[in-house]
Amino acid sequence: IGGGFHHAFPDHAEGFCYLNDVAIAARLLRQEGQVNRVLICDLDLHQGNGTAVIFQNEPEVFTFSMHQEDLYPMKERSDLDIGLPIGVGDVEYLRLLRENLPRLIDSHKPEMIFYLAGADPFEGDQLGSLGISMKGLRERDRIVVEQAHKHNIPLTTTLAGGYATDVWQTVEIHLNTCREMMKQAGCE
Repeated sequence: IGGGFHHAFPDHAEGFCYLNDVAIAARLLRQEGQVNRVLICDLDLHQGNGTAVIFQNEPEVFTFSMHQEDLYPMKERSDLDIGLPIGVGDVEYLRLLRENLPRLIDSHKPEMIFYLAGADPFEGDQLGSLGISMKGLRERDRIVVEQAHKHNIPLTTTLAGGYATDVWQTVEIHLNTCREMMKQAGCE
């Protein structure tokens, strides 16, 4: 459990990330011929700068990041970056996700989705200021899982970051992500 070390670059570690596990997995699946087209849906508070650099010249791997704009790291260019302002809140955050994710799936036609389900957009997070509620994060997870299920696309989820003042809130957010995955898989 865990993963989503999206700040690691091909040649160096960064931001508590030693190896970019999602990039390694996506590359391996592609090299083995198991999939050709991949969507990396990064909904951690921080932009996946390492992932963006790793796949900058690989059009078969589409990198999508919704993140707090005025926060670490230095931004790299993903295929689609949505830099969010402080205090964006549930309504606008979820609107942008609902508007963009289905469109990306339709246009890119991924055979695999990697979802970085960071707990750090949470309103009680110590590092961020997006102001997303626990309920909003559950809806975020539902949207991603539902879109993958609707299009019959395999989905791999990593938990990525989370730094709530109350560690049990981070645990609850991650558990909710797991619950949504299990619900869609019929394993409740």
